Amino acid sequence: MLFRLALAMGRTIQELRAVLSYAEFQEWCWYYQIEPWGEDRADLRAGIVASTIANYAGKVRAEGADPAIPADFMPYLDRPEQAPQAEAQTLSDDELAAWADAAIFGIPPE
Repeated sequence: MLFRLALAMGRTIQELRAVLSYAEFQEWCWYYQIEPWGEDRADLRAGIVASTIANYAGKVRAEGADPAIPADFMPYLDRPEQAPQAEAQTLSDDELAAWADAAIFGIPPE
């Protein structure tokens, strides 16, 4: 999520970590759950358009076949399912920095 946020804000991870508190980062995560952005969302929009055109044209689909759905045109949809999210945990800014270093650079927290 940190990388997506950095891309959306036009900042590097280091710049983002320097100005973003854990509380604000958590709010961005919650906002993303309500209104996602990025390539996954763009794939969905393209899938909607492509399925609409395919269903309108109709000639491409075999007779009796189900109508096309957006997922038919989303190349990366078959990703492994993620484990259910645990309840939110409150971390200090230092703990968040250690977590980010572990996640991004493979540096284990002390």
